[in-house]
Amino acid sequence: MAVVLTVICMSTRLATLVSQGIPFGYLYNLWVTNGQGQHAFTSAPLFVVLLLSALLSLTTIFLYTKRKLQASMCLLIIVLNIIWYVLLAVMPQLTGGEMVLEWPAVLPAISIILSFMARKGILADEKLVRSLDRIR
Repeated sequence: MAVVLTVICMSTRLATLVSQGIPFGYLYNLWVTNGQGQHAFTSAPLFVVLLLSALLSLTTIFLYTKRKLQASMCLLIIVLNIIWYVLLAVMPQLTGGEMVLEWPAVLPAISIILSFMARKGILADEKLVRSLDRIR
């Protein structure tokens, strides 16, 4: 689910850029579009961080035999999504205006929650496997 939410966030508009109450552009993960339709790639780091997060989320699914690595990757995904929010907070200084966030800006937060829940479940599974090994 975290992969799907991350991909949706990567492909939709994040915010409307406003200066003195007048919208002058739109913020996407890969570029900023001004009123004339020109693209500036000042927000490309947002895209790169989300792309890494999505790829790690996807590869984590297939590492079910390596639970310790899987739990570490979940923690890395959480850190990447937090970095994405820090970069999003810096964007108004780069674009020269205020941002009015739209609903896709919440999706990485939901991905953080889902990754945290996955990590907790993975660690519980690891604990259960270790306890069964002691019983033998």
